[in-house]
Amino acid sequence: MNKFSLFLFAVFAFSSISSYATDFGLNISTEKSFKLNPDVNDPSLKFISTAPLEDIEGFVKAYDKIQSEVKLNASNIEKITGNISFPIKTLKTGIKTRDEHLYGSDWLNAVQFPDISFEIKSVSNVKISKKDGDKSEVTATVKGIYSMKGKSKEISVPLKITYIKASEKTAKRAKGDFLSFEGTFDIALKDFDVKGTKDIVGSKVGETIKIEFKLFYNSTN
Repeated sequence: MNKFSLFLFAVFAFSSISSYATDFGLNISTEKSFKLNPDVNDPSLKFISTAPLEDIEGFVKAYDKIQSEVKLNASNIEKITGNISFPIKTLKTGIKTRDEHLYGSDWLNAVQFPDISFEIKSVSNVKISKKDGDKSEVTATVKGIYSMKGKSKEISVPLKITYIKASEKTAKRAKGDFLSFEGTFDIALKDFDVKGTKDIVGSKVGETIKIEFKLFYNSTN
């Protein structure tokens, strides 16, 4: 390969890499660490089961039990890394007996597998949807590993990400920049070996569960 060909190859490689670096447009070029913080706003994790005989909604009630950290450079959104986990026993459906069944070995088996978790592996399809002063919103597709009941599966999640730079107004709630994730996705119970008791899944519990979330963070560096 001659020098000119090498030059063209280098330019092409650089442009290919650069084309996948999407910027929030907030003049931030350093990587920051974020932690979930209910002082920014109350997080919401909601699980919805729709079945012919019954519809069920469950919520994670103990905010302080949700563990989540994110690392992000606002000039390269595709490089987000992060994870979230919470104890199954923080999931409540409004009926104590039903909750106890949910924690049992036929369902989520909270004794042997106490947590549900998700880890971000890649981010793509990033598009700026709104930019207003020190606030920027994007949509993206996140791929990651969802783990439950000892099983792990890669899933894709459509995501809305909002970044707000620190100001006197935000400082009234918490220090640092603010970050939020919002989205909805589905999981199939069979993918995680959740069989339930006889004839319940598909009649009183949906074969597919919808998960809705809103998570709020502040930067810690």
